[in-house]
Amino acid sequence: MQDWVKIQTFDRIHQAELRKDILEQNGIEAVVINETDSLFLIGEIELYVRKKDKAKANALIDEFYGLTKINSFILYKPMKLLYDLLQEEGVNVVLMEKEESEFVLENYELFVENDKIDQVVPYLTGEKLTDWTKIDSCQRTRQVRFRVEILEEAAIDAIVIKKKDSNLHVQEINIYVKNELVDKSKEILEELSGWELLKTYDKLHRAEIREDLLGKNSIKGIIRENEDNEYDLFVKDENIERATDVINSQKNWQKIATFNNNYKAQVAKEKLENANIDTVIIDKKDSMFLLGEYYLFVDELMIDKATKILS
Repeated sequence: MQDWVKIQTFDRIHQAELRKDILEQNGIEAVVINETDSLFLIGEIELYVRKKDKAKANALIDEFYGLTKINSFILYKPMKLLYDLLQEEGVNVVLMEKEESEFVLENYELFVENDKIDQVVPYLTGEKLTDWTKIDSCQRTRQVRFRVEILEEAAIDAIVIKKKDSNLHVQEINIYVKNELVDKSKEILEELSGWELLKTYDKLHRAEIREDLLGKNSIKGIIRENEDNEYDLFVKDENIERATDVINSQKNWQKIATFNNNYKAQVAKEKLENANIDTVIIDKKDSMFLLGEYYLFVDELMIDKATKILS
């Protein structure tokens, strides 16, 4: 790393990662090198930048020195509610707005002084949110946003808190509402009035692939686990036809079975479609002698589920 220079050392990884984020948001390349012994947690965590960026990097670091990010979300109100709550409890926090990307134009972040971290943790775990109850959690920010927006339409405020692991990776994003609004909030998110079931998937990542596709086409999709431990994908009623077209246009059809007569193929097709799996039968019979085979195709994302049903 001849072109790189160390500008700071830390004893906590989140302190280094915060400053790395600040630098990269301002167009400065940064690298965190963790020399900490994983068994005894002894050692240093070092932050490097390119030599040509050292002066600017130090100026930016000084501007934010002493602060640690404790939470962030796309929407302002959930962050402002947590900000107000902490301020009322005597915890001095800073609420910042930043531009993160062309897709997330307004992102709101909460910071606290480093030596106040221990004071804030019980609120982030929910332990001290005595007037609030967790009603739902997701792994994706967009899924939380859609739920919060639905609650806001019903005049229900929500606090959003990101739970992270020791490496600062988001494990889940939790939604809290006032204790007296728990039942009403759960009912609203269960009914999803104005939304229609588009598809059901056996694996979460399969549903997320399709939800990503819908998002690229400006269609909101809500993913929810059902009682069969499968994942339902919902869209707004007015978008159901367009969403169906988008999903179908992107399917990668894979052959799953071959039959020697049309009746057996149709029986298999009906079984799969009753399980909400789209299928296509390709007739390969010889038109003169009516002999041949019938191929049954399904979307590649549904192969595992379809195979289990047919077996």
